[in-house]
Amino acid sequence: MKVKLMLDKHEFQAKPTGFETGGIQKRIAQTEIEIEELANGLCHGYTCKPALLIGSKSADWIEQQVFMLDFDHGTTVGEQLITAEQLGIKPVFLYTSFSHTEAEHRFRMVFINDYIITDVEQRNKLQSTLIHLFEKSDKVTFDCTRIFYGGCGHTPISPNYEARINADEIINKYYKPEYDISKPVKKAKIKEKSIDKENIKLATNDDYLANVQAIKELNVRKMRDLVGTSLKRVGNKEDNLLSPTPNSESRVVLRSLNEMYDYINSIDLCTFLGIEEGYFINCILPNHDDDNPSAHIFTTKDGTQVYKCFGCGRALTIIALVEILAKTTRRKSIEFIKRVYNIELIESDWMREQREIMRENVYYLDTEEFKIEFPNLSKLIRTRKIHLKALITYFSQLISEEIQLNDKPLFFSGYPKLLEVCGINPKKDIKLSQSLTLFHLLNLIEKVQPDKLPKDQLNKAKHISAKYGFKKLTSFYQFNEYGYLLLEESEEIAKELIAKNISIKGISREYIMRTFGTELADKVYPQYRYENHRGNGVSKKSDEMTMKISEALLDVISNQGYIRECDLKVTNKIETQWKKSIQEILDAYGLVRVRATKSNKEKYNIPDEIPYQSFVIVKSE
Repeated sequence: MKVKLMLDKHEFQAKPTGFETGGIQKRIAQTEIEIEELANGLCHGYTCKPALLIGSKSADWIEQQVFMLDFDHGTTVGEQLITAEQLGIKPVFLYTSFSHTEAEHRFRMVFINDYIITDVEQRNKLQSTLIHLFEKSDKVTFDCTRIFYGGCGHTPISPNYEARINADEIINKYYKPEYDISKPVKKAKIKEKSIDKENIKLATNDDYLANVQAIKELNVRKMRDLVGTSLKRVGNKEDNLLSPTPNSESRVVLRSLNEMYDYINSIDLCTFLGIEEGYFINCILPNHDDDNPSAHIFTTKDGTQVYKCFGCGRALTIIALVEILAKTTRRKSIEFIKRVYNIELIESDWMREQREIMRENVYYLDTEEFKIEFPNLSKLIRTRKIHLKALITYFSQLISEEIQLNDKPLFFSGYPKLLEVCGINPKKDIKLSQSLTLFHLLNLIEKVQPDKLPKDQLNKAKHISAKYGFKKLTSFYQFNEYGYLLLEESEEIAKELIAKNISIKGISREYIMRTFGTELADKVYPQYRYENHRGNGVSKKSDEMTMKISEALLDVISNQGYIRECDLKVTNKIETQWKKSIQEILDAYGLVRVRATKSNKEKYNIPDEIPYQSFVIVKSE
């Protein structure tokens, strides 16, 4: 029998670190798998979410047939198998976690319901009932988004792949309203006064104070001893913050800034601070006299480790934590962490050169030289330049020799990430997609056509598009080096766009196609060409609305000789369609769009009462 759930088939040999959990979140996907294959996979390091989800939040739950419990302390495999037998609730298999020992049993119990549950309330009742019946299990498994890591036991425990539970029978027989856990506990959002003291684990000693003191002193040697970093000494030289990186068996070599920051932010903060995973400690931050343990470590969905104190409310990553404790700068904090963990950033001359080019691009956009030499280009991007600079700065951190095309860095990103980079609220009416189109038109950013991509990068884009149900392939970008020869052409394009009444609100593939033709539209929107869209790329409905606008406009002009542009904007839909079709309509019917200045009023017989700042559509001479 096959079951559906979320699965990552990467075989881990030890519990994933924060850095590795980010990869899990990217890879984990809906899967249909035989129960026996699932059992063997989990025993060899697979990772799963028992529920079927369309996203990463509780609200994204679709259905569930697999149910799992986690046991970390105070029980044994044998004890829980006896409980299952007594209750008549039999698992299909168990498996030990990475941290399991004979002295301390740590394991998971897996159940299969005899039908797929699609009612979230029934799902919640069943999960909470199982948690209370197996009272030594961890209550956090109520959360339907919960990730269950695999183990390295290699063999399932007590496999019985035909065993099934029945949700209706279990709920009718055992469920009690007090079992309800209306919302899964999210530690990162709990306030100090709402912490459930019965369920949290408090540190039993203050050994972590030695780590804190070493961090305050920026004592690399002591921290290496405390966190267990292996190191081969070079002669008798004292190891300190400023000494060169020594030869080391555990040296970590990273090739880009982004890779380095990802690695640093994924360092196990529990080990770094010397506290046991899952335990609360007294806050270690200055100016917080904490006599009621309120601080702990949690991991974000992208694998970042965070120190969180519910008392003072601060949440800090490892770099900021070192800054505060050692009262030092961010740069020195990063260098300290690199020395403790033998991290070395090795960038090629090519990578440094490409990063410098992108930095120069950002600088050049703000110079007086740019404004003087390219007045139309400067004017056209004036309000959106902040987004362009943010994108270049962000992508400059992602330069990698492994991802390049034609000797230039190749960048991959989904649209939500770009909104985040530009500081744009997705709910606000600021269309970054229109800015990206404008930048591409002006040669300030290049969207790479999918058929020019390396095969592995194209496959990656297809996979992500399919996984998230995108209608188009996720985009790839490159940047050219800004200079006079490149931007001279951009200036001419900007001049033409202004002359042809460009509007950011109306910019779209349809606008470009109606104004400049299909060839340029395909260049700016390469995914349409790649996906073999049929027809001219304009819907029948859009053509019909354009025709209605044309007819209404011509009717008014034939009666009174002009029409104010504002009179065309009856609704948002009509206004948007007008902006998409404006140049096509003007060219097709011999019209011009002019401001109602004194000279234009005389030239086109526009009444004096029309305000001079108004735009008016009239017959060209």
